[in-house]
Amino acid sequence: MKTASRIAGLLFGCFGLLTGAACSPASTSHHALPVTVSFPMDKAGQTARIDFSVVEGQANLKRRFMVGLDFPQTEDGSIEHVIQQKDVPVRVEVFLVDHGKTTPIPTQDDEAIVSAANGSKAKADSSLAKLNLYAHDGVTSYVLIAGFYLSQYGHYVAVVKTVQDLPMFKHVKTELKVDEFYNTGE
Repeated sequence: MKTASRIAGLLFGCFGLLTGAACSPASTSHHALPVTVSFPMDKAGQTARIDFSVVEGQANLKRRFMVGLDFPQTEDGSIEHVIQQKDVPVRVEVFLVDHGKTTPIPTQDDEAIVSAANGSKAKADSSLAKLNLYAHDGVTSYVLIAGFYLSQYGHYVAVVKTVQDLPMFKHVKTELKVDEFYNTGE
């Protein structure tokens, strides 16, 4: 009888461990592109981790990828104007995750992309990106945070962190997006 209760206890304990591991925050699932997550932008120190997969047949490794920010277009254009006229920095890092090992992927904000296209040197801190208003469609404003190239299919993580208070985003529904780069006429 003691053996049966020990086996039942072991099975229950193993089930508990498996359930706990599956439900723990560290075991987030990763999704094929595009991936969007809600992200409050108004306070410094906000951090988001976006797990995503780049899958053969669903994404083109010859194209640049991006971390972007979408929010409802403001009627008076106030947030869009601030983004266009001022440096609005955000920290962004992208990593390849392969068998528990992370490898950093270089990122470039719009300023660095343009500088590189013109033959200039890259910024010293490529993880600090300035928001760049890419477009708006009358409903949504689309902001580029950073672009990056990938050399292989697999599981990746993008980490975005606000580095200063951005009160203009208070009560604004903002979403981070990881996807192929905006259509640049390629």
